[in-house]
Amino acid sequence: MDIHDYVELIALAFWVISVVGIGILSRVHFKNKRLERFRDTVDSLMKSYVRLYDKENLSNEQKINRVGNAVVNSLEAKGFKLNRQEVQDIFAAVAKQMNEQTQDK
Repeated sequence: MDIHDYVELIALAFWVISVVGIGILSRVHFKNKRLERFRDTVDSLMKSYVRLYDKENLSNEQKINRVGNAVVNSLEAKGFKLNRQEVQDIFAAVAKQMNEQTQDK
């Protein structure tokens, strides 16, 4: 083997490393994009449902349950798969939004 073969092997190694790196970075990018879309969807759904159910004559706990269930059902209808922790986080965010809205009044 002469020097040209070593240069070609090094170039091939760099090419393989770059292809693997691009694959990993694109996967991370699309995962973050999905999470950002998920967060935006949850935020808009939650605010619209809080405004909708705020007009009803229910206790805050009933409103939180209805809004939380409506948000979860809407997300599942849009194709998002939710685990138990995400559902609990949604209900906590709904409760926080309800408290903020009642304080603004």
